[in-house]
Amino acid sequence: MKEVKSSENMFVDFPKVSKEQWKEKTIADLKGADFDKKLVWRTLEGFDLQPYYANEDLKNLEYLKKFENRPINIKEGSQGSRYWINREKIIVEDVESANKAAIKALNSGADGLIFDLTGKEGIDIKKLLNNILPTHCSVSFIADRDAAKLIKGYFTYESGNHIETSQLIGSINYDPIRNLTLKGKMADDGFDVLKEIIEITDPAEQFYGLTVNSVQFQNSGSSLVQELAFTLNTAVDYIDKLGELGVKAEKVIRNMEFSMAVGTDYFMEIAKLRALRILFYKIAESYGLAEYDPGYLNIHSVSSGWTKTVYDPYVNMLRNTTEAMSAVIGGCNALTISPYNENFEEATELSKRISRNVSNILKEESYFDKIVDPSAGSYYIENITDELVQKSWKLFIEIEKEGGFTKSFKSGTIQSKIKETRAKKLKLTSQRRKIFVGTNQYPNTNEKPELQNAKQKEPQIIGDIEILRPQNGAFEFENLRKKTDVYAEKTGGRPKAFMALIGDNPTMKSVRSQFSAGFIGCGGFEIIDGETTRSSDEALKQAIDKNAEITVICGADDDYATAGIEFVKKFKQTKKDGILVVAGYPIDTLEELKAAGVDEFIHIRADLIETLKSFQQKLNII
Repeated sequence: MKEVKSSENMFVDFPKVSKEQWKEKTIADLKGADFDKKLVWRTLEGFDLQPYYANEDLKNLEYLKKFENRPINIKEGSQGSRYWINREKIIVEDVESANKAAIKALNSGADGLIFDLTGKEGIDIKKLLNNILPTHCSVSFIADRDAAKLIKGYFTYESGNHIETSQLIGSINYDPIRNLTLKGKMADDGFDVLKEIIEITDPAEQFYGLTVNSVQFQNSGSSLVQELAFTLNTAVDYIDKLGELGVKAEKVIRNMEFSMAVGTDYFMEIAKLRALRILFYKIAESYGLAEYDPGYLNIHSVSSGWTKTVYDPYVNMLRNTTEAMSAVIGGCNALTISPYNENFEEATELSKRISRNVSNILKEESYFDKIVDPSAGSYYIENITDELVQKSWKLFIEIEKEGGFTKSFKSGTIQSKIKETRAKKLKLTSQRRKIFVGTNQYPNTNEKPELQNAKQKEPQIIGDIEILRPQNGAFEFENLRKKTDVYAEKTGGRPKAFMALIGDNPTMKSVRSQFSAGFIGCGGFEIIDGETTRSSDEALKQAIDKNAEITVICGADDDYATAGIEFVKKFKQTKKDGILVVAGYPIDTLEELKAAGVDEFIHIRADLIETLKSFQQKLNII
């Protein structure tokens, strides 16, 4: 066998193909179709992604090499350069129950805890942390105004247990600026509280006294560029405000952790975390930290709430998995995966276990912690990273020129930008160009979940400030479907849609029937599939016999011009009050079909939400 000495020799018999040659061949294969419209992805982030990247696309990205293959655990390297902490959130209702839940989580695979103490004050730290050893896990807190007292009590308690401050690992999430975005106000002494916290936590090199959150931006519908820029603007506000109180920038930065939401745009989310390290490195340099290493930045990744649905909730497990993979490959230091059912019911022991084990499987079975930087050198991810860096920095500077995050939020600039992107996202979802499996695609029409929050949270003005309203991106569909479910419960029957197959084209009958079933099923209607017949009269008889509230004609455009029009006329003579729909948009016979009595046309460009609402109105569902 011939010896192969290098990877280049393996391909010596194949001619090199340039990107331009590839594009020329692709355009030829498209047979006249527009290359950009067919293959280029126009992102909400404001840049285009090409279908193919090559080594030549890295020639202007030399600066990224400085940030590749760098350890992300510089402060604590004993676990490896790509190790991350599996943090489980414990919502504290009472300390005894929270303590039991925490110990169970640690014994079942978690190696970090986050105690959510929102709204709680005067917590008994001794009871909360009974039998929890901070030398074997990280301990973090989410707190309100009681944050400084809480951290002082925690450090004092562990000191009394003869635990060295240097051994404490974790963070305190007290974010007054986030409170401004969600409640319209922040505590007058919020920055003073943070100053006190940082004075306590600074000696603990691996305990972070200041958390900067991005979760409220993504869960309110922001783009990734907006999320990055606004998070960095928030960080700079903290550095400057605490600087005015006498806390040096270096001290603030080394006590800072970023809590970043991670969604389902897999490669984009990987690039987002990589871009964050690059951008914050640039900010640290601007404050005179010439020796700052991007590996110092501590990133806590949290699964997105925007991507989680109430209907077909088991799909949330898959979404959680891709989000976790993005976070790990992107370089998170800690990871929190929320239970798949957390957004509509109290999480169960099973759902907690499943979420906890996502991280464990990625680490213990997939070995994601073994490679320093698995995405380094990827033509695709490197280009996305660069685009996010450039676009986010531009928006960051724009907000800084307006006076910084707090001032810009109070003026409404931040909210306006997020609302614009949110509207675009919801439109894509309504058009099914953004898919939520089980909700706006492949719905289970027999599903009857107990919905508690499937409604739109309208923007709210508090004082003169419009606050952000985090929720999931499929809420419009859930709200729509909920109304049909309530109607079905009251009347004892779910409204039906019958697929009437006409014409001689079996392919088009099948395709359009399946499309229509998925389209109308998103509204919670029961789907009845028609049987193949020998004539339109037989199809008509089926439709009349089924007596469905909605009848959908499924066939080829050519058949609509003949058998379709005949079907419509006869149907309307027999069932005048029935809603009659045509699957497709046959432009040549459109007016004739309308004149014959067709009520609606459903097709790939139809607005799903508005069409289903019109059906509900005609059936007195809403």
